[in-house]
Amino acid sequence: MRINGLILTLLGVGVVAVGLGELAVLSAQDKAVESHSAVPNLTEQARRGEGFFLQRCSLCHLPRKLKFGSPPVIGPSLAGQFRDATPDQMKVLRGFILKGGPDMPGFQYGLEPNEVDDLIAYLKTL
Repeated sequence: MRINGLILTLLGVGVVAVGLGELAVLSAQDKAVESHSAVPNLTEQARRGEGFFLQRCSLCHLPRKLKFGSPPVIGPSLAGQFRDATPDQMKVLRGFILKGGPDMPGFQYGLEPNEVDDLIAYLKTL
C-alpha cells in the first residue's frame, strides 16, 4: 500500500512539474522575440544576410574551437574585409559568391539575386 501511495505521489509531482513547464513555455512564447545577432543594429536586409551567412558561409568562415583531430578553418575570416569596399570591389565579391573559386563553392544556383544582395549587406557590417 505504501508503494502505491509513493508512486501516486511521484506521478502527481510529475504532472505538476509538467504543468508548470507548459506554463513556462507559454509565457516564454508570449514574450517579444529578441535579436540574437552577433552584430548589433543591423538593417532588415543585413539581418536576412546574416541568416544566409550562418547557413551557407559560417562552416568555412567562422573560427571553431579545435579539438584534437578536427579540421582547421577552411576560409579566411571576413571581419572588416568589406566595410569600405568600392562598388567595383562589391562587383568582384558578387561574382566570387556566385561563381566560387578554387577553395570555395559557387552559389549561383543556391541563392537568388536578392539573397546575394542581403548577404553582401551583412558582409559589409562585419
